[in-house]
Amino acid sequence: MGWAGCAAGMITWEDCRYDMEGLMHHSIKLLDIHVSLGGVLILQGATIEAAPCELVAIVGPNGTGKTTLLKVANGTIKPDCGRVVLFGEDLAGRRNTDNVRRKIAVVPQKSTYRQFPLRVEEAVLMGRYGKIGIMRRPQEEDRAVATEAMRITGILPFARKLVSELSGGERQKVSLSRALAQEPEILLLDEPTTYLDEASSEEIMEKIHELHHERQFTTLMVSHRPDWVRMYADKVYSLKEGRSCVLT
Repeated sequence: MGWAGCAAGMITWEDCRYDMEGLMHHSIKLLDIHVSLGGVLILQGATIEAAPCELVAIVGPNGTGKTTLLKVANGTIKPDCGRVVLFGEDLAGRRNTDNVRRKIAVVPQKSTYRQFPLRVEEAVLMGRYGKIGIMRRPQEEDRAVATEAMRITGILPFARKLVSELSGGERQKVSLSRALAQEPEILLLDEPTTYLDEASSEEIMEKIHELHHERQFTTLMVSHRPDWVRMYADKVYSLKEGRSCVLT
């Protein structure tokens, strides 16, 4: 594994390392993170680091804080203590982190779109609101980005369909398309294949792996599949009782 994972398609580890200095700020550092929720200590000293172009997996039993750690990275949860460093910026003490958070996209375990009467294209366009503002109407450029995201994931033929009419695998492609429409630099994946059948799971993982390399994302992925972790990840962290250790 290691940095050999960057050598896919037209992108190599040497490209990632030397192509442009700006890439070096595409990194995640969660250092000595402690989080308590409802009086229960969830994370107690967890540390995760993802370097430029790296796909880092987080594994561990249920209830060990894997999803919580992703929420810390995304800014949904503020740690009790510890350092969150994104794109080379230490976010401790910063009141407004919106500019940083806009560069991060999340693909959750399960799509919530089916709860609302949204068409596929509308759901994907939601990924643009971080850039244009939630009260502004999408412009042609935004629609073009959303259309390209749907084309890449293979759901463009379903653009006018309601998300509730799609299969589980297709709904996850909507989530992935929305993340792409955001044009992120960091991609956070929270067990994105948990509720899918084997065929759909394999298709989604192949697409994620392909996009990770093509777009030079820094990717942090929670997974319960050791076979995929071995196949796709450059580095693996294990969480146990709220603490982390590097496996590879």
